[in-house]
Amino acid sequence: MKKYIIISIICLGVITSFSSCKGFLDTEPTDVVVAETAMLTLYDAGIAVNGLYVDLKWYDYYGTYMQLMGDERGDNIQPRTMSSGWIQIYTLGYDSESNTYFNMWQKCYQTIMRCNTLLANIEKLDPATSADKKKRDDYKGQAYAVRALIYFDLARMYGYPYMKDNGASLGAVLITDVVSISDAKQDRSTVAQTYDLILSDLDQALSLLSKDKNTGHFNYWAAKLLQARVYLYKGDWDAAYNAAKEVIDQSPYNLVPNQEYLDYWQQEGGDETLLEFFVTTQSTIDDDGGYVSFYHNLWHGDVSAGASLIPTVSWINLVQSEPGDIRAEFLRTDSKYEISKAWLCKFPGTNGVNFRLNNPRILRLAEAYLIAAEGALKGSAGVNQASNYLNAIRKRANPSTTDVVATEDLIQDERRKEFIGEGHRFFDMMRIGGSIVRSDGDGYNFAVSAGCPEEIDWNYFKVVLPISHTERQIYPNLEQNPGYTE
Repeated sequence: MKKYIIISIICLGVITSFSSCKGFLDTEPTDVVVAETAMLTLYDAGIAVNGLYVDLKWYDYYGTYMQLMGDERGDNIQPRTMSSGWIQIYTLGYDSESNTYFNMWQKCYQTIMRCNTLLANIEKLDPATSADKKKRDDYKGQAYAVRALIYFDLARMYGYPYMKDNGASLGAVLITDVVSISDAKQDRSTVAQTYDLILSDLDQALSLLSKDKNTGHFNYWAAKLLQARVYLYKGDWDAAYNAAKEVIDQSPYNLVPNQEYLDYWQQEGGDETLLEFFVTTQSTIDDDGGYVSFYHNLWHGDVSAGASLIPTVSWINLVQSEPGDIRAEFLRTDSKYEISKAWLCKFPGTNGVNFRLNNPRILRLAEAYLIAAEGALKGSAGVNQASNYLNAIRKRANPSTTDVVATEDLIQDERRKEFIGEGHRFFDMMRIGGSIVRSDGDGYNFAVSAGCPEEIDWNYFKVVLPISHTERQIYPNLEQNPGYTE
């Protein structure tokens, strides 16, 4: 079988738009190169590795959509008006026939194919020194880790939560080799099979990655925290606890203290950040926010300068429920709007210069603490350990607060307060079999009047995204998720 790759795209970091007649496996928009001649030196491999992260920063992935899928579908963020702010995501108003705009499926597979290409070629390099071998291994580990992250995102966006049916629902199409288009048209796996590949990739990554800080890229500690997150979603509580505890106890990262917390959000590579995607003034992609359109729409100031997304009243009430919580300082109002239409000014831009240019933070040490708390509470480590980790995050946010005994509700409330704008809330509620309640009494909530159920749980078919009509026309064996138009 003849193998094709897109090394010219990888090396140059070029992002290419796909026309509606192409599917998620059509990754040949410019020149293609035979795989055997693609990667000649470690320098080539390093450029290829950098290219793995480029698509992840786009507005239709971690630049915007992943945050919206977690916060706007949840009960943290809502549009200010019915006329702007990704209304279809907020009301879960997407369907398979008009889903092309929200088609993250294709975006994910573009980078999966790049990971496969790198992994297929990098072993052909013959490092001259032990230092070069470590560098080659680290590059290889990054490819495994990036692929694991993407398959995890596919599983939680297009498959039902693992604990709903032990992963029996439809998951991703599992492609791990460099293959031709015709040979890659295979059936979807189950969510359980997708998780098996994710965890296998992470095991491979952890055996290869450097433990040195490498903020814009995966290192050992970022992969370990991602592993903890995957175990948490799977309900493997002890494994989640142990992985998170290793990051807390052994990694070179530290929780940002209370007095530095607000400034942390404008820092690049802060002490608490294991993985963030770097966005610079040179990397703007489009005229309406580039990588970071999400942050533009959260921005406070003149009403014409973004501000189409706002925190929900229920989140405002939660974060203000304990006086002294520093996260309440993310809220800003002026004379035009009352508190129920406050802005969220959590993301001021790198160095506070340009609110559009925020580095999406993917993995933070605070998450390790809250994973350890939940894993301990539900696993064998016990409530005392759970309380210790939970109280560490509570007291970082509010040094005057009193200690609590950990419960499921307290942990999920803390996650909700801590991770607003980072894309966790909806997925958190779905993975544990909880629910999102959107009552008309929650400020300016209009989701119910727009046809969205008042209460959403993992039995509602729209908690998973549909496979778009375009993809199913090209690849008829892509089975549609239940409830959507075939």
